[in-house]
Amino acid sequence: MRFRCVLLLLPLLVVPGLLLAQEPTILEEDTPPDPAIELFAAKCASCHTVGKGTRVGPDLTGVHERRDRDWILQMIETPSSLLSRDPVARRLLLEYDNVRMPDPGISEEQVISLYDLIVRCSAEPCELAGKFVPITDAVEEDFSRGEALFLGHERTVNGSVACISCHNVSGVDSFVPGGTLATDLTHVFARLGDEGLDAALKNPAFPLMNKVFTDHPLDPEEAFALRAFLYESNRGAAIAGDNASLPLFGVLGAGLVLVILNAFWSRRLRGVRKELTR
Repeated sequence: MRFRCVLLLLPLLVVPGLLLAQEPTILEEDTPPDPAIELFAAKCASCHTVGKGTRVGPDLTGVHERRDRDWILQMIETPSSLLSRDPVARRLLLEYDNVRMPDPGISEEQVISLYDLIVRCSAEPCELAGKFVPITDAVEEDFSRGEALFLGHERTVNGSVACISCHNVSGVDSFVPGGTLATDLTHVFARLGDEGLDAALKNPAFPLMNKVFTDHPLDPEEAFALRAFLYESNRGAAIAGDNASLPLFGVLGAGLVLVILNAFWSRRLRGVRKELTR
């Protein structure tokens, strides 16, 4: 009888123990993005890093130790006001190839959040890329689409101009030569890095590009495809083709015009000479 009672009670003892031994599965929610980091990625990362070296502008690590707080806050909020009169700002402008930092158009609260972020990330490593997809995730379709977007064979969603209108990339397969208004982008990936180029495409800080793309921004997938194409061009893997620059086309065109004019000019008096020699 006693043995039978133990058997009857055994499930009541074992089952709760098994339930207690199992740790409940908790679904981890995605950590909400840090607004200051997202702001830095959108407004600053195309030209600056904190701890990853210079890009278009200086690395901002420890800048709060070299400049006073009010100067930094003003430089973040309205750099144009300092670049026109402040000797330190003007010296930095000359040091970094006269690329003027545009006014970001952000609130005073956002300016302070960026300052605090720079201070924090100067003391401890930070990931400031925001929502960033590395180029190692690109597939063949991304490279092909990036080339089509660069050449203007595919229009962007927001109707921005094709990159080839102002820029050139060596080795690109196009009869129309690349523009010379702006920098050659063959090795821009090496100059800016993966994160820097991503930020420059999504939120260009360069004055001319900023004006063009403010109302016609690239969407994230277009920016990623262009980044993939520029990554390939940097590696020398762009589709082979003899890319003639605009000046070369100009010289060849001028030469052709001179040959044609010379042919017509030489025939101009042929009839008169023939009459004189009879």
